[in-house]
Amino acid sequence: MNRGTTPTSGLSEGGAIPYLSIDKTTKKLIVLAASFIAALMVANIVAIKVVDVGFANVTAAIFFYPITFVMADTISEIWGRKVARRAIWTGLCMNLFMVGVFTLVIHMPSAPYFENQKELEMVLGGVPRMVLASLVAYSISQNIDIYLFTTLREKTNGKYLWLRSNVSTIICQLLDTAVFFIVGFWGIMPVSEMFLATSTEFSVKVAMSVIGTPFIYLLVKWARR
Repeated sequence: MNRGTTPTSGLSEGGAIPYLSIDKTTKKLIVLAASFIAALMVANIVAIKVVDVGFANVTAAIFFYPITFVMADTISEIWGRKVARRAIWTGLCMNLFMVGVFTLVIHMPSAPYFENQKELEMVLGGVPRMVLASLVAYSISQNIDIYLFTTLREKTNGKYLWLRSNVSTIICQLLDTAVFFIVGFWGIMPVSEMFLATSTEFSVKVAMSVIGTPFIYLLVKWARR
């Protein structure tokens, strides 16, 4: 093997097939993409829980789902629309896999001493509809978010990151919240409560989008370092 022309990581010894090398930029992309998918899956699992925030009832996912927009915008800013969309569709596949696993676990025969089957079904059984609602909203809003973000990036010559991030995120959060509640809670939650929850969640998401702006700057700076 010609070591002068074949890049290796130095991890393979004894004449074995060399490991492929990986640069620091790719490592950072892996971290951001993994964080994006983790936040999405956590949000889908806890979305079945409706919590009281004092002035309204909202799903627990509201505290985790906005993270996905921060990560998606960061990936779009550094690696572009194509890479960001790949992360989005990978997240979609992972969530479908999660629903399949949950469904399989629920229908697997229980051990004689396992007494929490009803509780298991109550928790994990409600996830598929929440995931369906989330993924329908997710597929629409995240792709539109990436499109708006990268289009504004081109229009502003890469300037005004705070403006691009907030404009694209706020528009898509409104769309995402409306679609999620219609698909996930129609027939379960009264229409008046659903409208109030949608308005409240959107307002909170807008606030979290503004609060999250400095984190996008920090992540972009970290990724470009």
